[in-house]
Amino acid sequence: MRLLDRAQEAADDDHWIGRPPSGPQIVAYLTVGTVALLFSGVQPILLDALVAEQRLTVGLVGWSFTVEFLTLALGVVLAGAFAKPDKLALKGLLAGLALAILNGAMLHASGPLVLADRAAAGLAEGVLVWLTMLMITRASTPALWAGVFLVAQGLLQVGFAAILPVTLMARFGANGGFAAAAVVALIGALASFALPSAAAALPTDVEAEAGGAKGHGARAIASLAAVFLTYAFFIGFFAYLPQLAGQAKMAPGEVGGAVSLSLALSILGSGVAALLAKRLSYYPACLVSVAAFAVVLVWVWRLPAAPVFMVLASLHGFFWGFFMPFQMPLVIESDPTRRAAALVPTVQALGAAAGPVLCSLWVTDTEARGGLLVAGACLALALLTVTVLHVRRLATASLRAVSS
Repeated sequence: MRLLDRAQEAADDDHWIGRPPSGPQIVAYLTVGTVALLFSGVQPILLDALVAEQRLTVGLVGWSFTVEFLTLALGVVLAGAFAKPDKLALKGLLAGLALAILNGAMLHASGPLVLADRAAAGLAEGVLVWLTMLMITRASTPALWAGVFLVAQGLLQVGFAAILPVTLMARFGANGGFAAAAVVALIGALASFALPSAAAALPTDVEAEAGGAKGHGARAIASLAAVFLTYAFFIGFFAYLPQLAGQAKMAPGEVGGAVSLSLALSILGSGVAALLAKRLSYYPACLVSVAAFAVVLVWVWRLPAAPVFMVLASLHGFFWGFFMPFQMPLVIESDPTRRAAALVPTVQALGAAAGPVLCSLWVTDTEARGGLLVAGACLALALLTVTVLHVRRLATASLRAVSS
C-alpha cells in the first residue's frame, strides 16, 4: 500500500484522510446527521399543528423556523471550534439524548417556550451534523458521500412528512409528531455507539503546502460565499413556490403537488450526483445546474399553466439536489486543509435562513415574482464567484506546469 502523509491525502482524491471508516461506521456517521435534520423536513407540518391547537401563533412560526436554522449553524461552528475529533461515541450519545429530551419536552411546550426549545434543539442537531461532517470532509470523494447524506435525510424527511399526518398525528395531534421525533433522536443516540473512537486530524496549512496543495484564506471565504448565495437562491425560490403557483391560477391540490414534486426530485438529483461524483467535477455541474435554474426562473416569471409549472418545479428540485453535493469539492479546492469544508452546513443553514428574508423584501400579498429577481441575483453572484475561483485555479495550475 502506498503511504501518504495527511497533506498528500488532502490533495489526492483517491485517498481518505486517515483510516477509511468501516461499513458500520459509515452508516453510523450518516445516521446521526440524518436524524439531526429530520425536524427541518417536518417543521411545516408540526408547527402548523401547534397553530391549530392554539399552542403557537402564526407570527411565531417564522421565528421558530429561523431560530432552529441559526442555532443549528451555531452548533456546527461551536463543535468545530471547541470539540476535538475524539470520543465520538460519547459526543454523539450526549447530543442524541439531548435532542430526544428536547423533542419530548415539546409535548408540553407552547408560545415562547417553543422557540426556546427549538433553539436548544438546534444546538444539539448542530453537534450531530458536525459528526457526519467529520466523515465527509475526510472522504476520498466528498461529493459522493454528501450526495448519499442528502438522499438519506431527504428520504427520512419525506417519509415522515407523508406518514405522520395520517398515523400518530391523526390521533395525538402535534404531540404524536414530536414523540416520533424523540424516538428517532434516540435511535441516533444509539447509532453513535458504532462511531469510531476518533477521526484523523485535518492537515495544517504547512502540511498542505508541503504536499503541493496551497490554500488561500480569501479563496476559502469566496467559496463559502458562493455556497451561501446558492442556498439563498434554493430556499428563497422554494419558500415562495406556493405563492407563485397560486398566481399561476393553480388549484390548492396542484400547488401541494408542485411542492412535493420539487422535494421528491431533489432526492433523485442528489442520488444522481452521488453516482457521478467520481467522474464529474464541480464546475461543469455548476454550469449545467445554473443553466437549468435560469430556464426555471424565466419560465416561472411567465406564470405558465399547471402542467408546465409542475415540470419547472421538478426541474428546480432535481438540480437543487444535484448541485448541493458538488459544493463540498468547490470549497475543498479553495482550502485543501478542508477546515472551510467543515463549515459548509453552517453556511448552508445561514443561506437557507437569509434567502426567504431577502426575497420577502420584494414580494407583496398579490405579487411574488419580485422574489424571483432576488433569487436570480443570488444565483448570478454565485456563478460569478465560482467562475472566478475556477479560472484562477486553472491559471495557477498552468503557471505550476510551466515552472516545473
